[in-house]
Amino acid sequence: PEAKMRIGRKAASMVEQEDIIIIDSGSTTEYVAKYLPDGMSTTILCYALNVLLEIAQKCTSKLLFAGGTFHSNTLMFESQEGIDLIRRIRARKAFISASGIDARLGVTCSNDYERETKRAIIQSSLRKILVADSSKFGTISSDYFAELNEFDEIITDKKISKEYIRIIEETGMTLHLV
Repeated sequence: PEAKMRIGRKAASMVEQEDIIIIDSGSTTEYVAKYLPDGMSTTILCYALNVLLEIAQKCTSKLLFAGGTFHSNTLMFESQEGIDLIRRIRARKAFISASGIDARLGVTCSNDYERETKRAIIQSSLRKILVADSSKFGTISSDYFAELNEFDEIITDKKISKEYIRIIEETGMTLHLV
């Protein structure tokens, strides 16, 4: 939890006045929402109950929620209408979580219903920021949704292996170690 808190705090510090952002579902992204500055004028799109509850306590200019079928194991809402909403939005930044990150097999999640939503976020965002603790690197989950080089930045903790630091640096992505 401490690493996820630091990752969330760093990600939240990247949000600027008048930003349009998308926050993915997940335990790390909950901390992104928790640490967003109070009173900042932003537009935020989310689709997870834990993220929504954190954002609802903030004074933001606009909150968009992509609802649908509730998945209690991830606290995520998912529907074709929600995915269509995401595809219509253009965000400056998206904070995206993952269950696994492998140099050869890409970035993965644990549930097939997450895939299309995560792909829609990637396609709708100018800057794609992967937020994942170091335990996710070198891990593979069942459902592929992106190549590692589709992300612009990665925020993780300092326990990430030197091998993955090298891999990330070779791709030209910005790596934030917290």
